Amino acid sequence: MQIIIMNTKTPDKPVTMRNHWFDHVRKTRKKLSKGLPDLVSHRDAMKKASESWPELKVKIKRKIIRDIKRAEKVTK
Repeated sequence: MQIIIMNTKTPDKPVTMRNHWFDHVRKTRKKLSKGLPDLVSHRDAMKKASESWPELKVKIKRKIIRDIKRAEKVTK
């Protein structure tokens, strides 16, 4: 059994790691821009986000696996 997490913006498409990556970049950009008159560029935010992405990616993968196990447990 495979659990497919659906995207909230486009419900017909599942959420991918790429979606999670761009969410992380969006949050990082917002944090970096705090207190500045202009937004930090997306490219600079991607550079900074790439530093913390490996840890977050592991957490996301663990959460997906947990959700799959939880769903399998419910169906048994």
